[in-house]
Amino acid sequence: MTFNPLWFLPQRSLNILVVDTESNSWQSTTSNLILFLQYFIGFNLKASGKQEDTMAEKRRAPDDYVEDQTERPEPMTFKRVRFQLPRNEEGVPEKDVPATDTDDELMARLRVMRVKELVHDILAAMYYDFHQLYWLRKYLMQNHIRRFPDLHFYKTQHQEATWLLDRAIRQEMLAKVGQTSGHDWTYTSKQEAHRVGQFIRQLSWKILAICALSEAFRLALYTEDQVVWAVLMLKIRENRTSIDAFAQSRGLDWQGQLLKHADKQIPGLQQALIPRLDLAQEHFHHIIIANGSLRRPLYEGHNQINIDQGNIFNPSYFKDKKDPTIRVPDRDGPCDLCYAERECNCKISRPTLATCLVELVNYPHKGIGVRALARFKKGGILDEYVGELRPVDYKDDRVYALLHESKMVEGHPVALISAKRYGNWTRYLNHSCKPSTTFLKMTVGKKTIVAVQAVRDIDIFEEITIDYGKGYWKNRKCLCGEPGCRSQDATEEETEA
Repeated sequence: MTFNPLWFLPQRSLNILVVDTESNSWQSTTSNLILFLQYFIGFNLKASGKQEDTMAEKRRAPDDYVEDQTERPEPMTFKRVRFQLPRNEEGVPEKDVPATDTDDELMARLRVMRVKELVHDILAAMYYDFHQLYWLRKYLMQNHIRRFPDLHFYKTQHQEATWLLDRAIRQEMLAKVGQTSGHDWTYTSKQEAHRVGQFIRQLSWKILAICALSEAFRLALYTEDQVVWAVLMLKIRENRTSIDAFAQSRGLDWQGQLLKHADKQIPGLQQALIPRLDLAQEHFHHIIIANGSLRRPLYEGHNQINIDQGNIFNPSYFKDKKDPTIRVPDRDGPCDLCYAERECNCKISRPTLATCLVELVNYPHKGIGVRALARFKKGGILDEYVGELRPVDYKDDRVYALLHESKMVEGHPVALISAKRYGNWTRYLNHSCKPSTTFLKMTVGKKTIVAVQAVRDIDIFEEITIDYGKGYWKNRKCLCGEPGCRSQDATEEETEA
């Protein structure tokens, strides 16, 4: 039995649904967005006998008037990213909504939250699209893709991106001769041209070429109203270093779509084609985003190395030469996946979804931390804390060391996990007195492990944190700043003890 969170988590964590644009769920979302437009930017959409007319008017690009509203059909590969505000059993939104004096102010705040949630849904879907193309490309290079639908999907995404960029190049060439649009352009064509031109001016050809590979981005380009699109562009601009690093470190082929236009004198295009460092040669967790630039993680002057598998065991470190994490049925209890009392073949497949959809970021005052690039659900196992296995009395790792003990016998560790040199992304989790994850002792197959489990829902772009425990703070001061922080509540004697 294999526990593989890589392929079943995305739909749950990213809330990606395929729906018909004429369905009731889409009409409900459309109604909310129309109310948002009326409240914030004074649009007065007159009631019409046809829902299609209202939607077409709502999505009209600024300063455009098109008699023929025939739209270009959406590609069959498009996904619909649908927002659902989390609610509790009483139907009240789970997220805190600040108290207001009037119902109008409360509704306005809820509308802002809804737009933010929708944009986060789109961005989470974009990162997952990039991740999916990365895996398909990886297996394609290894000749492991045997299913025609996978190969067809990979080709389709690149073809759609190529067509989008070709149209953008055509628009720029027309603009050079003073023509802003073709005589045969439909409303959708004009909206695309307006938004893509705006995107290039505010961001770059490079970011456009990367984003064009995502179904979710292309769908938002064609179907979302101007308010949602403006917020989406703002968030892409804020996270362009992240998107750039994600695409380069996964080896996505975004330059191929632009190379055939290299001879055209278009502003910014040549800069996008300048060769960069080949980040795909390194593991993507060998990259830290720090103030808009990239650097390598170091510890005591040495590169820190990512390992994708389990703990590293060196028999010479232990007197009995035995791996202390090997499962002992009477000591370690049943398997947490299949509940077998004896040894089984269960394992946690790697890499997990979280491995592929988190990034290392340098946070002010805290150092290297981990930022989520997807939504993770409460109770999900994100990954295993791994490193070199050492005896319990090992003293040469005061930063990343973690005691390893059985889930059945508390207070009697069998080993110490040292991640100062070898480890994975979990070693960079910063402390918080109000953490989003916890360490979980598990028995899986033939081994005992220490897993990282989400204790609440984690949103995209949120820092993933964990509680280091009271013992870690005996001679240190916590700077997490959370209400009820243990360093704020502790007395001076407790802190210095």
